[in-house]
Amino acid sequence: MITSILLSTAFIFSAPFVEEERIGIEISLSYVFIDNFQQPFGVGVDMILVTGERLDASLGFTILRSKGESIYKEPLTGTELISSISTKFLTLTGFELNYVLRQRKTSAFAGIGVNWIYFHEQAKNIYTAPGWKITYWGNYQGYGYCFAGIIGLRYILKPSVSIENKIEIILGNFYYPVLNERIATNGLSISIGIRL
Repeated sequence: MITSILLSTAFIFSAPFVEEERIGIEISLSYVFIDNFQQPFGVGVDMILVTGERLDASLGFTILRSKGESIYKEPLTGTELISSISTKFLTLTGFELNYVLRQRKTSAFAGIGVNWIYFHEQAKNIYTAPGWKITYWGNYQGYGYCFAGIIGLRYILKPSVSIENKIEIILGNFYYPVLNERIATNGLSISIGIRL
């Protein structure tokens, strides 16, 4: 047991301080608290640019999925709406810039990001009318933008592999044409990813 503790400690302290300069990929999982949505889970893929210094950048997307009550409940003349549920997809596509505060095996970083939002709602509406029960499926889209403030920790396993945990404060909205209004996407994202 003592040997395994010593080997683990040696591995931690022998890890490099700096990631190697490269263009790579990051795959991440996230849990997001956003206004107007049940807490959705998401997955992201980013192309990363590591400079080998304190600054790095990424370009990619995150897809969030949530189920619950529909945002848009389409009326159907001569019927009564009895149920409206939907699956919602929120895709954030954008650019992020990070700055490592101190270069260590475990390094804190801060950053900013800007994302274009694509929102898609797949709704299932159930209506009743005298002698009838009608099920109607609808697909609705919206578009917008959001900004993000980022803080996180990065642990370098080896020069070309690191694990990243970050928290993003998201501020933005999207225009939803079927409601003719903007819907807020303010919230918090917690993610963990591996950088290769």
